[in-house]
Parts: sequence; C-alpha cells; structure tokens
Amino acid sequence: MRRHSAPRAIALWNRGHWRSYLFSQSMLLTASMFLAFFASIGLGVQRLLDRFLASDLPAEQVRVSPPGIQAGFFQTERGGLEIDDSLRARIAELPEVASIDPQVYACVPASLEGLLGGQPYYTDITLEGVTGEFLGASVLAEVDWSYSLADSAVKILPIVLSENLLVLYNAGFADANNLLGLTPEGVVGMDCEVTVGRSSIAGLPRRPVTVRARIAATSRNLALFALAVPIEYVEDVNALFAPERPRSYSALIVTARRAEQVPGIVRAVEAMGLRAETRRGIAQKAELLVGVVTSALAALALAILASAVTSSIHTLLSDLRNRRYALGVLVALGTPGRRLAMIFSYQILFMSAVSAVAGTALGCAAAWGVSKALLSISVALRSAVDSLAVFPVPWMLAGLCTVLVISTGTAYASFRRTLGMPVADLLRS
Repeated sequence: MRRHSAPRAIALWNRGHWRSYLFSQSMLLTASMFLAFFASIGLGVQRLLDRFLASDLPAEQVRVSPPGIQAGFFQTERGGLEIDDSLRARIAELPEVASIDPQVYACVPASLEGLLGGQPYYTDITLEGVTGEFLGASVLAEVDWSYSLADSAVKILPIVLSENLLVLYNAGFADANNLLGLTPEGVVGMDCEVTVGRSSIAGLPRRPVTVRARIAATSRNLALFALAVPIEYVEDVNALFAPERPRSYSALIVTARRAEQVPGIVRAVEAMGLRAETRRGIAQKAELLVGVVTSALAALALAILASAVTSSIHTLLSDLRNRRYALGVLVALGTPGRRLAMIFSYQILFMSAVSAVAGTALGCAAAWGVSKALLSISVALRSAVDSLAVFPVPWMLAGLCTVLVISTGTAYASFRRTLGMPVADLLRS
C-alpha cells in the first residue's frame, strides 16, 4: 500500500463509523481549549501582579517597621513601640545582619505642585527619607543623592517617584482630564516645587518652606503615595517643624548576609515587638494563590486531555476488535500488520492534531476576548498592561507535539498488539 493512499484507506475503512469518534474528539477539543485559556489568562494575571506588586528588594532584605497601635477602627503607625537608635543598634548586632538602611517619614504636611502632562498639577504628598544605598546604584546612576535644608538655595531637591503612583495618575487624573498618560521615562527630569509645613487639609503655625525639586528617577520599591527624598532633608524638616519630637525611624531595611538567614532575622525582629516583611510579601501570596488556582485548573484540563486521548485510542481499538474479521481478510490478502498499525496510528495522529489545534486556537481566542473586554472596562488595567492574556507559543507547540507523540506512540503499540494475533483467530471472529 503506497503512502499517499493512506488517507483514502482510512476514509474507506471508517465510512459510516466516524460518529463513534465524535465524543472523544470533542473531549479533546474542549480540554485543549480550556488548557490554553487557563494558561494564557493565568500567565497574564501573574504579569499584572508583577506590575502592581513587584518589589525591587533583593531576597536577602527585610523591611522592619513599628507595630503601631489600634484603637477601634483606627490604626496608627506611632504611639506604640518606636524604632529608635537603641533598637537599630540591637538589630545591627544580630550576627545575620550585613547592613541597615533607615527610612524616615516627614512628620509634617507637604504638597507638590508643578506641570504634569502640560497641565498644572497639585497633590498632597508624603515625604519618605531614604538612603542612596537603599535605592541602589542603578536608580541613582547619575543623581547626587545628598541634600539638606541648607542646600535649598543652591541645589535642586532630587525626588524618586513610585511607579505605581503613575498607574493611579494615568487611570485617575489623566483620564478624567483628557490628558496623555505618563511613562516612567517621561516623568524623569520634570521640575516641580515641594512645600513642607502646609497641605490642602492641614497647616502648621510655622511658615512653610518651599524648595525647587526635580524627579530624578522612578522605582517600584517605594510606598505608593510617598516621594523618596534624601534622608538628611527629611531629618532637617522634622527637626525644624517638630524639634520636641524624639528621633525615630519609620522603617529599617535590613540586609542579611545570605538569603537563607532572612527567617532568623524575622524571628529576632518580631521577638523585639516589631513587624517584619520580607521581599514581595503581598505579591508572593497573591502570586501563590493565582499560581495554585491556575495550576489546579490546568491540571484538570490536562486530566480531561489525557482522558480524551485515551478515549480516542480505546474507541478505535474497540472498533478494530468488532471488525476483526475484516482485519483478518486484509492480513490474509497480504497486507502487513505493521502497515495497518501505521495507518490506524496515522488516523489517531490526524484526529488528535485537528482537535488539539482547533481547541488551542479557540482557547487563545477566548483569552484574547476576555482580555479585551476587561481592559475596555478598567482604565487602571489598561494603563498597567497591554494585555491580560499571555500566549507562550513555544511552550504551546512543545505541549502539542508531546501530546501527539504520546498518543500516536501509544496507539501504534496497542494496534501492533491487536494486529499481531494469528490470522485464524482474526477470521474466527
């Protein structure tokens, strides 16, 4: 039998019997569709979480902050145990600690005013004093991160902006005022004015201080509504407006000598009555939840896929057993059993390929449609990512080839075993 006659032989053999394969192939198509959909949407949601919640903190760093106090519905950062120089020294004495970078919030009202997107922009802000080591050399490659109140007449205050704050700006202020959105690259270099001692909702008796400022860089590793400035400037502001207030730190970024030592630092810090948050704590929990749900749904789809392939092979084997007399006639006429096994395996390959490719295409199309619908509804999502669906084409092709190879190989082995029966046994059916 020539190779090009195999499709015609299959068509003649299955004339009137195609309906028996509809159920198994519909299962295969459905499983492929769900698997592609869950994988695409799951990867897209994980990318979205990375965009909103990812942190630049290395795995060996821990953020230590005061526990604050809670009174009814109100939670405050101050009023309980505070991080002072003595507590900082105790943490620094831990053998696992390599370095400590302090952070200090300005304890006075502050505001920012400037031009964003070509329009006047005003907002109340929180100033967070950080060290240059905390931001890293990659963020401050060309920035002089030293500034105090005494420098206000001759220098410009450098600011590092939270990238997630840009997401809220694009989804809120810019969209409501028909302004163009801003990218991290687009805001770097913008000049503005920072006023301490007064905001839209509060003011201090002392005369406010306004300084020239410039957005020097952006970072994901900052509080959402805080602007990072040199820590010396914030300490000067706190000393000027609240000299009676004892010096304390809003947080400490503790770097372990090795990432494996982080749990020990967390236990020691919590024993002191402080809060400890490891790298991407919230993001890791959210990603874990999404990963577990996606994996469970994908595993269910894989189980359906395996069942569909098995059902397809079993259906064809049952059909062969029911028509053993016809097979016996073919073998008696000189048709090699190996060639028959190859023809029937080709049938499994062809049906599985059509169903799997069609199901994968439908799943990707459904994921693309869901992504488009959600992005059209939510401006925040649209400003954060281009698509909620991720299509890992190489992995999909590899998975498709794996399924086809396994199904075809299993079918060939099963058919060879069935067709290896003596001709007399086949004709006796």
